[in-house]
Amino acid sequence: MYFFTLLLKIFMLFGILSMSAIAEDKKTILDSANNSVLIPNEVEKIVTIGAVPVISSFIFTLGKGEAIINGLPLRFKNYYMTNKLYDALAPNASKNSYLLDGMNAGVNAELLLKDNPQIVFTMDSAVANSLQDKGLNAASLQWRKEKDIKNIMLFLGDLMGVKSRALEYNHYLEEKLSFVKSITNQIPPKQKKKVLYFDYKSMMTPHLIVDWWITSAGGISLSDSTRKIERFSFSHEQIIVMNPDIIILSNPNDVESLYKNRKFSSLSAVKNRRVYVSPHGMHIWAYRTSEQPLMVLWAAKIFYPEYFKDLDIREETRIFYEQFMKYKLTEQDISTILKPIPTGGIE
Repeated sequence: MYFFTLLLKIFMLFGILSMSAIAEDKKTILDSANNSVLIPNEVEKIVTIGAVPVISSFIFTLGKGEAIINGLPLRFKNYYMTNKLYDALAPNASKNSYLLDGMNAGVNAELLLKDNPQIVFTMDSAVANSLQDKGLNAASLQWRKEKDIKNIMLFLGDLMGVKSRALEYNHYLEEKLSFVKSITNQIPPKQKKKVLYFDYKSMMTPHLIVDWWITSAGGISLSDSTRKIERFSFSHEQIIVMNPDIIILSNPNDVESLYKNRKFSSLSAVKNRRVYVSPHGMHIWAYRTSEQPLMVLWAAKIFYPEYFKDLDIREETRIFYEQFMKYKLTEQDISTILKPIPTGGIE
């Protein structure tokens, strides 16, 4: 009887130790929507859903691209540098994007469950909740301003065990913002440029982050109306009233169309030929990618070339990708990123 009781205690103790070991192998994190997510301490299988290049860019910046197992959705296939960088930085990605059809048509949860990723990242909290209900670890990542970018980097850095890389990136971001601000603070208010970033076909500024990088680069954002929603739409007439000094577009196909549009012939930006296209690396720099520090530098140089004569944006671009993504850009790569070429495929 004594021997049986002793064995039982040993088995119970072993069970407790085993459960403790299992618990120690996992940790609970809070995503951007404050939802709890239980994940392993070592994350080796990641899936990004929706705006795949955007989310993946942050993971690449932390040097963890080999953990991504999903491919790019079809709608990104016509973006040359997006595909080139993704193929190089996510070597274990399959051709499957886990999306049923496009960004908002739903997720193939059955296939996701079969491939069993340790965590799924999305920018849609409703999608994250839905996937959690299906038994998947899903986290919602949302960012609109500088502090959100820093928090996301710290979150991902802690999650993937590379917090020092996240801190390095955040320091770089602060350093570049301070550099730009030290110069733009010297520009008289009357010389500040009114800037409008928008998609020409939809007549819409798609993201709140746009107002942040325009302001950070010393410009006056014309889409900033103390809005709290991501999308800001306007009419041709409103743009004429705004009369931007500088216009930045998302699509290189649209530059000549805008210049030829008689409705916009009176705009200062059109008269002075100051219509530009956002650079495009992992994704459009004007959007919510890890390339945001470069977007601020590029924009400052575009807005105030006379104040930023010594800023070499080509060199800054080369250094950023090599330092953070461990990727050496060719001179042609840099040219393609900074001046996207009009094609029939870009949407």
